[in-house]
Amino acid sequence: MHRRSFLAGLAGTALAASVARAQQAPAPAAPAAPAAPLVLRPGAKKIAIASAILPTESMIEGNNGDPGMNAFLAELKAQGLVPGQDVAIERYSGSQWNTVRRLQGNRWNALGVTVANAKPDVLFTTSSYIARGAATNPDTAPQTVFLVGDAAGTGLVSNMQRPGGNMTGVSAANGAANNGMRIDLLKEAVPAAMRIAFLMKSQAISPTPYGQAQLAVARAQRQGVTVTPAFIDDLLDDAGIDATAHLRAVLEAQRAGAQGFVVADMLDLSEYTAMLGSYALATKMPAVGNTRDFVVNGGLASYGANYNDLFKSAAQLVARVVKGEKAGDIAIVQAQPELVVSQRNARNLGITVPQPFVAKAKEVLM
Repeated sequence: MHRRSFLAGLAGTALAASVARAQQAPAPAAPAAPAAPLVLRPGAKKIAIASAILPTESMIEGNNGDPGMNAFLAELKAQGLVPGQDVAIERYSGSQWNTVRRLQGNRWNALGVTVANAKPDVLFTTSSYIARGAATNPDTAPQTVFLVGDAAGTGLVSNMQRPGGNMTGVSAANGAANNGMRIDLLKEAVPAAMRIAFLMKSQAISPTPYGQAQLAVARAQRQGVTVTPAFIDDLLDDAGIDATAHLRAVLEAQRAGAQGFVVADMLDLSEYTAMLGSYALATKMPAVGNTRDFVVNGGLASYGANYNDLFKSAAQLVARVVKGEKAGDIAIVQAQPELVVSQRNARNLGITVPQPFVAKAKEVLM
């Protein structure tokens, strides 16, 4: 039944009953029965979820949860692992160090050590720093499922088909290839754009993705496009990764003459992707991001793996490990990128996107 029809019927019922109740005092409402507490079954496993960026209060299901974490927890249930019954979940966050650049790497690494010392059966993390920290001591290292931008590039594994050790996971990107494609796509969508800003983290905070981004920049420059880095963590002060740093990077790129920007393939930049999309629209800069949320919130296009699907794949790997497989025996899941284009945002930007470009998209937002 539609909500409007339901409410209308409810109102009619209330009106008809009001006469009969007119001479009666309203009966006190019965207290709601408390929800039955969840009880862990014997032999339930302990899963640690650790993020360098997200606060623990976002690692939940529901409207207040991060969409990716929502997808992760929902998929755990689909795999027969109900939190609070089949598995116990502990949450860890390094978000308190987001705005202190010089502390981030070491603190996130130390957080991984802390998680390992808590002896979870499985660790799920979106940080290569945390994954490395948890593996510091082989005697306490938990079975680990990671979700990172580039599993091979970060050095977490050397063999994607049989990673070995105690790690497996999901690789969201494909090295410099996705970054280079994003530049190509922006140039195809906006042929007049000859100066493009490349939003990335600095070498100090993220050396491997930084190197890959630099390769993509060099490739674009050989094709006659001027691509300049726009750092979202300030190298001149102690600013870390936050909303101010992102906005500053976009505005500085615009002042420097950039005619558009692309977002580097770094997973934790995805936490700010919706915000970056809104900045693209507000500054009237055509931009290509790395997740669909970027387009929904104002970006011209995105090229990258589906954010929620990444977490769903990670949950499937966690379920396999919980049910007895060794992480090191499970092949790394290499996510496939998809192109999403917004005609609505193109109109708001005052540009006409070439039809061959639109035809490549898996999804077109009108």
